[in-house]
Amino acid sequence: MAKRIKSIMMMVEEDKDRISKLPNALIVHILSFLPTKDVVRTCLLSKRWKLIWYFVPKLSFSNTESHSQEEFFHFVDKCLEHRKISRNFVPESMVTNFELEMKFYDRSLVGCLDKWLAFVVDNKVQEINLCLAPDRSEENHQIYYYRLPKTLVINAKYLINLVLSDVELDSSYSFDFPSLKSLSLHYVRFADIDVVDKLLLGSPFLENFQLCRFQSSYQEDQLCIHSSSLKFLQIKCNTYVPVLIEAVNLESLDLFGVSLGKITLSVCKAIKNLVLICVYGTEDSSSLEYLISNLHQLENLTLCDLVLLRLKHVKISNHHLKTLKLNCTCSSIDEKEVIIEAPKLVSFCYEGYINHNISIESSNLLNGIFIFLDHYKKYDAIWFVDMMNFFVNLNCSPKTVRLDIDSEKALIFPEKIKKICRTPLVNWEHLRVFTRSKLEWESELRDALHWISPSLKSLSIMERAYTSSSSTF
Repeated sequence: MAKRIKSIMMMVEEDKDRISKLPNALIVHILSFLPTKDVVRTCLLSKRWKLIWYFVPKLSFSNTESHSQEEFFHFVDKCLEHRKISRNFVPESMVTNFELEMKFYDRSLVGCLDKWLAFVVDNKVQEINLCLAPDRSEENHQIYYYRLPKTLVINAKYLINLVLSDVELDSSYSFDFPSLKSLSLHYVRFADIDVVDKLLLGSPFLENFQLCRFQSSYQEDQLCIHSSSLKFLQIKCNTYVPVLIEAVNLESLDLFGVSLGKITLSVCKAIKNLVLICVYGTEDSSSLEYLISNLHQLENLTLCDLVLLRLKHVKISNHHLKTLKLNCTCSSIDEKEVIIEAPKLVSFCYEGYINHNISIESSNLLNGIFIFLDHYKKYDAIWFVDMMNFFVNLNCSPKTVRLDIDSEKALIFPEKIKKICRTPLVNWEHLRVFTRSKLEWESELRDALHWISPSLKSLSIMERAYTSSSSTF
């Protein structure tokens, strides 16, 4: 018995220290996902762990918790000091990624931040994520942003990925980011409207640019985005500032909360992916239709919340389009008519209400996804007539279809309507149905789906918990 207990105790001890048996490289990789304060604590575990934190290439600091600023700044200073000294006895100690998040910032800390970023640049860091809360003065109610120091703007030669939030950029320095590939600006304040143009000019190899809700005192000027290397561009900002985009190699463009009438695409002929979300316009659909039809390399298109355009009629025409996602989730009693002319269209996804009239002219459509919304769950005669009209007006029948509905009742047509309506409504071959409520009338639902499309070869019905009930025939 004593031997058995001893054996069990040994197994428990081995299990408790199982992570220490991992190779150093794997331990360092695991630690790189933790905040630096937790990484540093591991040096107390044993002699082996004492130096491991020096090998972790990522430093991540955050003062979002309740500890004092003085304590936080002292900790960061000490960490950077130790990492600087460690290069003398741990040659492999390198910092490639630096993250700093501060929700308690004031102008008196500028010197410390400048010193930290100087350390980062000196270590040839490749990734920087800087998220600061602006200083809101109680005296004059002014908002002050941290301005990037000269040492980062002109000396970060090895920087590949840069993420900035709630800081200020100005064009007093010449930006020099020769290795930068990805740039994300969130709630950044531009001291000059041309700072973006100069920033891109100093980033000759930039491929990915995300601009989210910038602030500027020059609301009447034009925001210019010039880049010959840019491939992916995302703009999220509720602003009416005119935007000029000149990017000859741009492949993907995402626009959120912008006015189509104030967007100018110049020499952007390589765009393959276009996403328009909550775009604003007038009752005239010409700007939207012109944009889509003149992108001759366009393959994937996503249009969301078209009702915000206040358009009753939209024509989507593009002879190279392969996939289209259409989202009309904003509640509106106004019926929309959408005509889609895309002979090469392979996949179509619609999410919204069934009172809209959508017509697709494509003989190549293979896949269709329809996510129907009905907050009131009132499945009366009007609902079923609207659904029949929706499918009939589509003017095409994809071979493989997925239907998402709130309740199975939404598809179980009353006998009275079946008698007065022609069948088949569609000619689907493979159908998957997802319901957002518990299945109670599966047999009736199957009969209804066979009535809607007698040509079905396979059918599966699933609840949202993905408990599948399927059959093939």
